[in-house]
Amino acid sequence: MLTSHRTQLKFNNSISDWTEIRNGISQGDPLSLIAYLIYNPDLLDIANPKNNETALAFVNDTAYIAVGPTFE
Repeated sequence: MLTSHRTQLKFNNSISDWTEIRNGISQGDPLSLIAYLIYNPDLLDIANPKNNETALAFVNDTAYIAVGPTFE
């Protein structure tokens, strides 16, 4: 269990308050890659290219990209 970890999000000129992270595994943990292979391989199938969406993955990081005229 993680302790003393926190994060904040930034989007355009807005920054969120700090949020405590209460679960997960630390970066660099050997279990990280194994857990990613078990739980996340189907994440790449969620993006729909017909809706101008794409998903990228490398090792144990995944990013989703969606392009549209508005944020909705």
